[in-house]
Amino acid sequence: MDVNKFTIRQDGGLTDKTITFPIQLDWDYSGLDQAIDEFEVEAINKVIGVGRDFEVTRFAHAPQTGATDDTFVQYQFYFHSGGTSVNNVNNWSIDYRQEGFTAQQIFYYNNNFSNSFFKLDLYDSLDEKKQTNYVTIILPTQQGLTMDAIMNKTLVKIKKPDFVLDYVGDKEGFFLYWLKKRTFLNIRTFYMTAKFYDAEKGVFVKMMNMPQSVSSGTTTTFDNSRFFYYRVELDYEKQTYQVFNTNPAQNIYNNYKQRAGTAVPIKWYEYINP
Repeated sequence: MDVNKFTIRQDGGLTDKTITFPIQLDWDYSGLDQAIDEFEVEAINKVIGVGRDFEVTRFAHAPQTGATDDTFVQYQFYFHSGGTSVNNVNNWSIDYRQEGFTAQQIFYYNNNFSNSFFKLDLYDSLDEKKQTNYVTIILPTQQGLTMDAIMNKTLVKIKKPDFVLDYVGDKEGFFLYWLKKRTFLNIRTFYMTAKFYDAEKGVFVKMMNMPQSVSSGTTTTFDNSRFFYYRVELDYEKQTYQVFNTNPAQNIYNNYKQRAGTAVPIKWYEYINP
């Protein structure tokens, strides 16, 4: 076998000798494992996207301030007695019979009655061309307070569209379920509309925040942003919400920015479309 032989001789003194061997070093593959890991993360993010926090939390109605700490929220729905006359405020009342249901249908929870419900939609804007519906609350007719009625000459108790919702008792619709964090959607203010689904007629009945009879100007043409909404404010820190009026014409509240649903109920009136 042929090999290179080197002979190192020491001549004379004890001076240290050095030999330089030229060795080529190639760093092209240095850190290759780390680069592969980074590429894998980047490829996964491109395919499935970056993870987002969609955890939902429960927002309860904020307690009242002042002399009481009650947490209930109250909704009242007024139906029109019929016809197209909207000049008399007394034509609206808190009574399902105004919508066409009979006392017997209400008392026995007839399918057409029990399948009916109120639908509250929460939007991110008052602009109907740009708004998005993010939250929907359903209030079933099986909930609500009762009233006296005569059925076959007998005095009975029937449901009426007057809801007092709280932690106990009637509580469906009391809570709002929304994103716990604002990193994905930073929304603190919603705008609430109301409709009633009449299962007997198979139609949705639109609601206003005041009766047409006391609206200023015409009773058929409205600024929708004022007459068809309530404002809902979320408190992320306390995980509560409050509801406020949005219509300056709601002078029955003295201050249209006053809180509603507590001392004064959130009132909805059937809209009569001419």
